[in-house]
Amino acid sequence: MTKLDLEKKSVFYNIWQLAWPAALAAILGNLANIVDRIFIGGLGLASINAVSFAGNIIWMSFAVTELVTAGTIAMVSRQWGAGKFELAEADGHRALKFGMMIALGLTVLVVVMAPWIISLFDPTAAEYPLAVDYLRIFAPGFGFIVIAITIHSVFSGSGDTRTGMWAFAGFNLLNIFLDWLLIFGNWGFPAMGVRGAALASTISSILGTLLIIVAYRRKWSNVSLKGFFKNKLHLEDIKRFLRIGLPAFGHGITRPLTGIVMFRIASSLKTTLPDGTEVNLVVGAFAIGMSVLAFGQFLGAGLMAAPAPLVGQFLGRSQPQRAKEAAHKVTLVGLGVQALMTITFILFGRQLAMIFLHNPGSAELTNRVLDMAHRYLIFIGLGAMVNVMSWTYGGAFRGAGDTKPPMWGALLANWLIKIPTALLCAYVFHLNDLSVWLAVCFSQLFEGAYVALQFRRDKWMEAKI
Repeated sequence: MTKLDLEKKSVFYNIWQLAWPAALAAILGNLANIVDRIFIGGLGLASINAVSFAGNIIWMSFAVTELVTAGTIAMVSRQWGAGKFELAEADGHRALKFGMMIALGLTVLVVVMAPWIISLFDPTAAEYPLAVDYLRIFAPGFGFIVIAITIHSVFSGSGDTRTGMWAFAGFNLLNIFLDWLLIFGNWGFPAMGVRGAALASTISSILGTLLIIVAYRRKWSNVSLKGFFKNKLHLEDIKRFLRIGLPAFGHGITRPLTGIVMFRIASSLKTTLPDGTEVNLVVGAFAIGMSVLAFGQFLGAGLMAAPAPLVGQFLGRSQPQRAKEAAHKVTLVGLGVQALMTITFILFGRQLAMIFLHNPGSAELTNRVLDMAHRYLIFIGLGAMVNVMSWTYGGAFRGAGDTKPPMWGALLANWLIKIPTALLCAYVFHLNDLSVWLAVCFSQLFEGAYVALQFRRDKWMEAKI
């Protein structure tokens, strides 16, 4: 159960109660992702790139969950803060029904469209079949993850980020074990390589989702499934979710959608070897750099988890200034943690990148990829020093139910700053890998500054849900 105390305890205390479970869940989740990438790193550059292509689509699909989760957190936290607990549970039940609809639609769409989607990345002949298979095998598992995330958003709206943490921790640890079995064929299992990694993720996702459903059913959190069938989902309910969720979806889909374009640009910067073989060194560096960033994903998870329920519950209590104070204090914490992460990337980025490329083939090519990945980490670390405000204040906007400012920040930063900068640097100034890294950094700086300025206008305090 949550230990939030909005009356007697300090804002920092409540931030800690919300942030550490979300951060720990992200650490454990990223541990599975990191181990997964380390295992795949031993299979060669083609496997690394294939999983990165598929992973970008999965990342983009996560944005679709915002259609239900953004509204869920805002609605449940408002009702919970106002002491209307039964109404909060009813909104949670309707959210789960809507989430199940989205999960089914996403699964079917990914399975059918996988070949065409992967072709957008301009993969090599060796990368294409691996990426398509990975995406199709993982699609059912992702459908279950959508359901789990929806339930977790109900828990979070009530101020409980712990129950979901334990469920996610369980299936991520299982994923690591299944990776070891299925990628390499240990204990008599078939050695499936990249396909084994996808199957491991699907099996662990299904079992983990069943666990979080049990937690919801038995009321191990603040809320329960009691009355689930009584609280029917109507068209008006879907409209309420979409009114908040569509801008959040626009925000969430923008970065992975432009990520496809960025991967396509990176893929066009191929290197031709003396024997005529083409290799994607920039894509490899991009993929490895993103894998290294998994070490710091706990920061974003904790900083996004804390302000949303706090702001929502304070607004439900008609205390907008306390909501604003909470968002500012989360931002201060975030700036401090991000500074440490940036210093780490500058000093040890190359060593971290080496973890994910240990089947080098050519030492010369390996060194070039590692140098590129290190430069990427430096640029993204510097940009994140400002972009951290888009996480913290963006979480506050979600709690208020005003998801349009973060959406506009993401749209402008990614489409008007990132993509044009990358195209200009790549095809006019011919900066090779720096084309991608500079573009990402500039978009981070813009988005963080934009969201912070919009938050200072205080219009979110008047948002109606």
